[in-house]
Amino acid sequence: MKKLILTAASLVLASSAHAGIVVAHDNFDGANAGFNAGWSTDITSSKNKPSVTTVNGNKSLTFGANADRAAYWNLAETQTGGIIVDFSFSYTGTLGNNDFMGLWLGNADGPSFGLKSNCGNGSCTNDLYVRTVGTDGPWLLGSDLVAGQSYHLLGYLSKTGGSDYYNSFAAWMNPTADEMNSLTGADKVATGASKIKSVSQIGIRTVNIDSGVKVSIDNLRVSEVPEPASLSLFGLALAGLGLASRRKRG
Repeated sequence: MKKLILTAASLVLASSAHAGIVVAHDNFDGANAGFNAGWSTDITSSKNKPSVTTVNGNKSLTFGANADRAAYWNLAETQTGGIIVDFSFSYTGTLGNNDFMGLWLGNADGPSFGLKSNCGNGSCTNDLYVRTVGTDGPWLLGSDLVAGQSYHLLGYLSKTGGSDYYNSFAAWMNPTADEMNSLTGADKVATGASKIKSVSQIGIRTVNIDSGVKVSIDNLRVSEVPEPASLSLFGLALAGLGLASRRKRG
């Protein structure tokens, strides 16, 4: 298990990056990163286990076999509020219908988003989905993916209307900086009460990956969205740090 240690300066950067405070991050590169530095898998065959490969010049976690828990990671702290997840995604090979790689939160049947090619059954060319429950879409319009191209995927899982369960999952493909900061303008928002009240584990589920297809993720980041009161206190704390710094310089 890894826990990211942040300085006050990096907290400012993390907060402004997409309206949340980073609680976990892995770019699969470096001494304290990579698949063996906190990830586990239910895939037992050594040749089929996920591996760290170089994709588009960057190290990525790559999958070519199928499992509900192809890779999973225990968060350092259980999350009960809004959660932001974003990562880079790419694939090689030729997708058929319903090639699937979903990043799930809570458990393999929990809310998820990611690849479900050609709307699952070939009824359209959209390849990205988001859902809180069920086994289908909805799909992100215009998400006809191209092999070898890297895409930035962003998801925001939240509880709305006083629900005790996560019941809203917004998703973006290649979000703008403004969309990341404001968490508005989602390409698709899935609704419906899940069975998940809290999230202590995230993971990757792969299904129907065709022979010759490899799917990869990189720069995975999990962030918590502070409650308004906590965010105000966070801002006051940063302001206090700034005032103390100015006093020291004076």
